Amino acid sequence: MKIYSILRSKTAILIIDQTLLPHMEKRVEIRDYRKMIEAIKALRIRGAPAIGLAGAGAAWLASIEFEKDEQFKQKLLKAISEIEQSRPTAVNLFHALNKIKDIIMTTPEDKLVYEIYEYLDSLFHYEYDSSKAMAENGLNYIPKEFTRFLTHCNTGSLATYGFGTALGVINRIAEEREITVFVDETRPLLQGSRLTMWELQKHSIPAYLITDNMAAHTIKEHKIDCIITGADRICKNGDTANKIGTMNLAILAKYFNIPFYIVAPESTIDRSLDHGNMINIEQRASEEITHLNNQQIAPNNSQTFNPAFDVSPANLITAIITEKKVYEYPYKF
Repeated sequence: MKIYSILRSKTAILIIDQTLLPHMEKRVEIRDYRKMIEAIKALRIRGAPAIGLAGAGAAWLASIEFEKDEQFKQKLLKAISEIEQSRPTAVNLFHALNKIKDIIMTTPEDKLVYEIYEYLDSLFHYEYDSSKAMAENGLNYIPKEFTRFLTHCNTGSLATYGFGTALGVINRIAEEREITVFVDETRPLLQGSRLTMWELQKHSIPAYLITDNMAAHTIKEHKIDCIITGADRICKNGDTANKIGTMNLAILAKYFNIPFYIVAPESTIDRSLDHGNMINIEQRASEEITHLNNQQIAPNNSQTFNPAFDVSPANLITAIITEKKVYEYPYKF
């Protein structure tokens, strides 16, 4: 069963509002780039590849809005700057918007809306094809005797356009042999419990939901074969930013001597950053920690530290699987 988190028409972008899952599957039509910015910030659309598509889609919507304006290009560039500020960590957003800025600089105004849409369309095709290739590369690389997987956050069709990254590999492996997946709930926003479990059930793959602090015990008791996650930004040396809690799993994999795999498209590799200390880690609202389903679960005025991502050091990552190839440590992108 195919799930598409984001689609395009000739006049709008359509997204599944992921904040409503798993209770409601609702597709929202977006025609205003400002509403797309809000959707990205609110995590109605999320996952590095999907954010790249959403950002490019927002730029296209802005181009439609300002097409007849005397300051068309200036206003469009300002809108792109606003879109860039929606999520600072996922590099796919900036790759897509930088390409659109190049198009703006080199394209006559009367052809600009068309050229941006053509690029957006090509980006959809790229994400679909790359996720399919990643799934095949993962299937061929990960040992055939591995049947028990642990994953974190959500890396399936909801986070991409097509098959997914890490979950795409898992789905592909499940087509060839019986497997079991253990899913971290992924606090504080529960993308594992709300989204990954939803996708695995859609694909009829046996899965167990665990809380994040059960990972070590689960690896030990259930003899997990490997840990596999996605990524939001990969540095030139292989240091990788992913959903907060991923570094915990990388450390546990090293302790238990099991492989830790990252699956991400080549567009997630940021060759402008030498190492993980250079990554801008998004800090999110206190309410994500102090409240659960709008119910306060912490004392009033509790101070919080709420980074959305952490960085797993390259030496803890066994392999990075992309649509192009499988890279092994030491990494030199």
